[in-house]
Order: sequence, then structure tokens, then C-alpha cells
Amino acid sequence: MTHPRSDDASADKIRRRIAEEAARIMARGGDSQRARFRAARRVAGGWVPEEQLPSHAEIRQEVSRETGAQGGLAHLAGDRFDRIADIVRMLSAVRQDPAKHPEGDALEHSLQVFDRVHEECPFDEELLTAALVHDVGRAIDRSDPVTAGVAALGDLITPRTRWLIENLHAGWFHAAGTLGLRARHRLEQHPDFLDMLLLAESDRRGRIRGYASPSLDEAIVILRALDADNDAR
Repeated sequence: MTHPRSDDASADKIRRRIAEEAARIMARGGDSQRARFRAARRVAGGWVPEEQLPSHAEIRQEVSRETGAQGGLAHLAGDRFDRIADIVRMLSAVRQDPAKHPEGDALEHSLQVFDRVHEECPFDEELLTAALVHDVGRAIDRSDPVTAGVAALGDLITPRTRWLIENLHAGWFHAAGTLGLRARHRLEQHPDFLDMLLLAESDRRGRIRGYASPSLDEAIVILRALDADNDAR
């Protein structure tokens, strides 16, 4: 005699455990797809059918659940910039299409974008932060990286930085002349329109192999110093 409800409960329990383990793997550096299969091997001890694996959305929910009641990754040690660094560091495990990104992994790309923006706006902490963190969602959920990224960052970033990240794709389309008339007009009326265009252009240019980009630690030092200057004013 079979017990389908018991079997379903067992499958759901394994699915949740895989999602939990995948979230922990991603916190140490890794994208959602690789973390999912690695977690399945650890939990089940072998191959798990695709239909029994947690979805990327389920893993993202688990990442969010473990980040604490305040949202984002507030449970990480250190000040705001230490926590931002911990999140950005996960991008070192995100490999990219070499045809589109000859510079290497997503961390190297983000550091190049940061440096390009820093050349133009060296005193704008919020814009520089957006440059550094704009791709962090790709280490969490490649199917919806923008939503995943801003959710993971939570209160570690300001509303302006969040807006810049969320509208980066619109900036690409605007530069290419493919953005719809209403969307273009709405974007052009925003007070941070020009900064968003700079971010989009820096994102396009931050793809150089062998570029002398700053280290993540150097970028964080710059952000922390700007924050201290702003507090002193």
C-alpha cells in the first residue's frame, strides 16, 4: 500500500533542504544554477531529477529569509560597506560569455564599471555604489537579477542607488535609440537621468581584457571615505 501524502511530504522536505543548502553555498560565492545542483548532491547524495529541484525563485526566497527581518544581507558582520563587499565578492564565481565579456568574471566587470564612473564622478557615493553593485543579482538569480540584487542589498543601498540599478537596462535602450517614446520621456524627466546614462555607458565600456581595475578593497575604501565626508558636512 502506498502513502502518496507521506511521499509528497518527504519530497517537499528534501526540496526545502536543497534550497537551504543552495542559499548557504551562494552566500560563500556562487550563482544560483551551480548552487542548486551542488546542494542537491550534498543533500540527496546523488543525482536529483530536475522536477524535484527547487526553482531559482525558491532559492532566492530562501536567501532572503536567511538575511534577517530587516531585509538584505544585514546579518553579515561589519559595517555597511563590509557587508556590501561580502555581497559583491560573490560575483567572482559568476562566469560570463567571453564574446560579450572578454574581461572575465562578473566581479572584474563590476570593478571596471566602478572605475569608469569614478573617473567622471569621483565624489558621488550613491552613483559609485550603484556601479559596484549593479550586477550582484546575477550571483543570486540569473533569471531575474535586478529584482534579486536589490532585494539582497535591502537597506544597504539608498533609494537613489536602487533607482539607478533598476533603470540601468532602460539606459541601455535609450542609448541605442530603442526605448519607447513614453518611457524615454519619463526617463529624461528624472533628476538622475544623466547619471543613469553615465552608468549605462560605463557598463558598456567596462569589458576590457587586462584592464587595470581597482581591487574590491580599494573600491570599498573609496566609498567609505566618501560616506565619512558626507557625514562630516
